[in-house]
Amino acid sequence: MKKSVFYKEIAYVFAILFIALGVALAAKAGFGVSMIAAPTYTFHLWLSQYTDIITLGTLDYIFQGMVITATVIIVRKFKISYLFSFATSVFSGFAIDFCFWVVAPLSAETIVIRIIFFCASVISCAFGVSCIFHAYVSPAGHELFVKEVSSHFGKDIHKIKTGYDVSFLVLSVALNLLLFRGFVGIGIGTLITALANGPLIAVFARFLEKRFEFKAAFPKLEEYFEK
Repeated sequence: MKKSVFYKEIAYVFAILFIALGVALAAKAGFGVSMIAAPTYTFHLWLSQYTDIITLGTLDYIFQGMVITATVIIVRKFKISYLFSFATSVFSGFAIDFCFWVVAPLSAETIVIRIIFFCASVISCAFGVSCIFHAYVSPAGHELFVKEVSSHFGKDIHKIKTGYDVSFLVLSVALNLLLFRGFVGIGIGTLITALANGPLIAVFARFLEKRFEFKAAFPKLEEYFEK
């Protein structure tokens, strides 16, 4: 079967938008967001009790900027591509705010609707992550940290990713207990997402690679990012 062309730049945009939509739908469902999104989301829920000036998207790229700074400190070097990672984080933050605005009018009053929203969020995030694997533009702060730290120390990237996710879960639990004396940003959905993400990402990756040939619309730009 002849494969259609899927430009890597489009995969990058799809990745940002679908991951952001997944976060918005997970929040709407109310079963808990992913481990990575949970700390920022929890802090935003607490902060929104006092002010609505700072959006979740803004908090997200501020936090990812801190993650990028931590990456620089740990690996003891700075690359120009790290600035593009921050740009991706900002783009992601705006996408999150946009998606929250889109889903705001949707009703989630019944358990059936909430489950539908949650399932859609898991699928959306998994598809977005599978797209980012086929893009060459610098990833956002979370993905950059895992990639650079594993490369710097010569460790297995999957182990670093697991440790990173678990550390964010611990941080989320601490924030929940400190700010709310309970759990409002994480829940059973957080656990289900963690278990389902890997297999779903693999399914979408196989689906895309079977039907599409990923090419760069701007090859010279790709060469720059892959240096």
